[in-house]
Amino acid sequence: MNIQKYSLALLTSFERNKSTTAIAHEAGENQIAASRFLDKISISGPDFMPMVKELFGDKKINLVIDDFVLSRRYANNTEAVSSMKDQSTKTFTTGTSLLVCGITDSEYFLPLDLEQWIAEFIAEKGYLSKPELAERLIERVLKLGLKIDYCVLDGLYFSVKLLNFLNDKMLKFVIKAKTTTSVVLNGQKMQLKNCPDLRLNSNQNCKRIEAEWSSKMWHFVAVRRRGKHGTKIIYLIANFLVQKTKLYKKVYDSRWTVEKFIRTGKQKIGLNGSQSQQAKIYLNHIRCVFIAYGILQFIMKKFRLESAEDALRKIQAQKMKSSFVDIVDQFSLLVKLA
Repeated sequence: MNIQKYSLALLTSFERNKSTTAIAHEAGENQIAASRFLDKISISGPDFMPMVKELFGDKKINLVIDDFVLSRRYANNTEAVSSMKDQSTKTFTTGTSLLVCGITDSEYFLPLDLEQWIAEFIAEKGYLSKPELAERLIERVLKLGLKIDYCVLDGLYFSVKLLNFLNDKMLKFVIKAKTTTSVVLNGQKMQLKNCPDLRLNSNQNCKRIEAEWSSKMWHFVAVRRRGKHGTKIIYLIANFLVQKTKLYKKVYDSRWTVEKFIRTGKQKIGLNGSQSQQAKIYLNHIRCVFIAYGILQFIMKKFRLESAEDALRKIQAQKMKSSFVDIVDQFSLLVKLA
């Protein structure tokens, strides 16, 4: 068993639950060998660098961080599991919460690294909040030597400490701000949602102001967004000025690529597949899912497909014609891994 075989087996397997047992069967290995493999391997950012070059070349890329919950409702003995709210379903569950950090050009997304959030009553003195974990992820990605155009995060990471961290690193960012954030504009203190200078007319989708928050001047942007639940106004904070206000919206919308990864990862390629109680094993399974998704992105680009699901169907159609060993050989020539 190796990383490429395990990652490809995640894609070629037709099993709905892509557990270690199912992946081992797909790859022609036994389950014990697959579990030992996940217990021994080490996958980190440098292992993804060949895929970064293949996917993005010299393009400008944004760094995106998001979090997701993997439910482990009946696995209370699993390491680092606790009760938490899953924002995707708006329900409480027993599970583990993970931060994923990746890069995107707004078309393709490559997950690079992860951090596991552990509840304070478990971590005790070693507890780190999600914004603090985001700092660690950013530090590691910067060490890869990637040229990051913008950092994009949602409202969970709207904290003074993280914003100052990004500012000190001279990284441009667009982060969702809370509607109730109090700013000082023209000597008056007001919440963003009540700021008259950010009210959008019927023909406006974006508007920007420069205001003081937490003793510093920042750019705040009101953005009108239309979705399946109707129209709503969100507010963004940025540390850079551009003439075309719509750019802030465009940058923030690149977050959609990580949302698609989480959806496809959970539904199609086994993000929640590992049932191991050992954190090292199930986290390495997730890192293999990262590589599997990178392969899908490469196939999307190579054959000009519209979605990761289209790329997955292409790989699974190939399985009907070839053995798993032949598929591994074919993709070894197409996709270079460290």
